[in-house]
Amino acid sequence: MNTSQEVWAIIPTRGGSTGLSEKNIRMLAGKPLLHYMLEKAVQARSLSRIVLTTDNDEIELAARQISGIDVWRHDPSLSVAGQPSFGVFRSTYEKLVQEGGIEPRAVVLLRVTTPLCLASDIDNAVGLLLGNNVNAESVLSVVKSNVHPKRTYMMDTQGFLRAREETPESDYPLPRQVFDEVYIRNGAIYASLPTIVREGRLWGPKVIAYVMPKERSININDDVDFILAEALIRR
Repeated sequence: MNTSQEVWAIIPTRGGSTGLSEKNIRMLAGKPLLHYMLEKAVQARSLSRIVLTTDNDEIELAARQISGIDVWRHDPSLSVAGQPSFGVFRSTYEKLVQEGGIEPRAVVLLRVTTPLCLASDIDNAVGLLLGNNVNAESVLSVVKSNVHPKRTYMMDTQGFLRAREETPESDYPLPRQVFDEVYIRNGAIYASLPTIVREGRLWGPKVIAYVMPKERSININDDVDFILAEALIRR
């Protein structure tokens, strides 16, 4: 299989939501939520082709309002609630390869639930992956976490807390400054080399972090996230 210099973006979506009903097409500051990421993807200079795939008529209709986006349909069985979106991502990638007879230099998964992500974030993440000064297989967008794992707990069936880490906080709260900085995925950008996707993975072991600020890392899962995103957009 020949490899091109192209970079593809795949945006998996599905109808319905367990956390926020029909969130992908819910109006956010005057336009459907999914329009924000689609517009940024079109603006990104690094992307050669952008495919949004969905199992939903209303999402398809809303996505077709943005020029520069290929809108595909996938089997609803691939995007059942609670099931990882990688199945949709990989299936779409394989169809793109079969259609064109080539593989891209890199492939990127984008999520429409991160509306404050910028086109420059996409370009910077791709640049990190393909830069000559690193030997990365993947780049993930992350945000600095306010909560260290040593400050997190699990709750048993009786309501008692137990620390998730072997060396948790002591019996009194420690200031956050004593803990190392930790990062969590913000869900916006997953960029990888084709070899990683062929292996059945979204990211490989050699993964570089693309750090995004908190205000651009909101990942909409509930009404509170939606309110925060709208306030930041209107600001």
